[in-house]
Amino acid sequence: MTTIQENIPLAPFTSFGIGGPARYFAEVASAAELRDALLFARQKGLPYYLLGGGTNLLVSDSGFDGLIIRVNFKAVSLTRNSIEAEAGADLTGLVHQAANGGLLGIESLAGIPGMLGGAVRGNAGAYGGCIAEVCSAVQALNAKTLQWVNLSRQECCFGYRESRFKREPELIVVSATLELLPGSPEEIRQRVEATLARRAARNLQCEKSVGSFFMNPVVSDSGLIKRFETDQQVRSRDGRVPAGWLIDQAGLRNQRFGAAVVSALHANYLINTGGASAREVLALARTIKERVRAVTGVQLREEVSCLGFPPEPLDS
Repeated sequence: MTTIQENIPLAPFTSFGIGGPARYFAEVASAAELRDALLFARQKGLPYYLLGGGTNLLVSDSGFDGLIIRVNFKAVSLTRNSIEAEAGADLTGLVHQAANGGLLGIESLAGIPGMLGGAVRGNAGAYGGCIAEVCSAVQALNAKTLQWVNLSRQECCFGYRESRFKREPELIVVSATLELLPGSPEEIRQRVEATLARRAARNLQCEKSVGSFFMNPVVSDSGLIKRFETDQQVRSRDGRVPAGWLIDQAGLRNQRFGAAVVSALHANYLINTGGASAREVLALARTIKERVRAVTGVQLREEVSCLGFPPEPLDS
């Protein structure tokens, strides 16, 4: 039986630590409870939102006038060459389980906060790898029909930080199968630790943020791409230039609006330095987009999800 609570503050459920209350809140421990919660929203005529780790989410200061469904089903099963896991499984925990089981292929995801469902929905990735490369199948629940749907990798329509689940939000990820390769547990663990050390070198783990706030854009200006490659001594991947580098070119590192600030360590991280409001984060994001566009000609797009705002709250 799904328990529905009322007026639950959402800030503690997000890595930003920002946001007002949810009118209704349900924590679901199984796919069946998820279905019950969706049925409650339908009967009440309420909008709903699936909350995982809250690591890529900015909630409005006024909260969300609907039902928040917090996913808490997280069973994991390993076979000789794959992992089957439910949407609430912790992503980094999954990476460690794969390593200990001698399964190779998701080491680059180590340290990415959040849960598997959100990682599949947003095609999470880092250091040249992404979850789409290993995700062979997804089981979803269609919130409109309340029917189960099984999708292949091709049917998931993955793209850069994109998937069918973003474009069709009624399709809710319930579980996924990751096809991996057999390997030495010790060697895989070493790769995982190297990835975690690389992340730790940024020293951002203790900050209140959502990680990368903007997507790395595809840049058409070949001169700008050349400047980036010369400056950073790396090759651009598929014409993409890191948003953090573009923000630096606009001179915005340490830029502040109220208690929201561009990180001094990574320019694509917006930090809540203590008591920041969603309004302050939005104002800072708009400033960044305007300045980057003026200096580089590039239009940044947000990677963060926004909840409880009017449509397109960050457009400038």
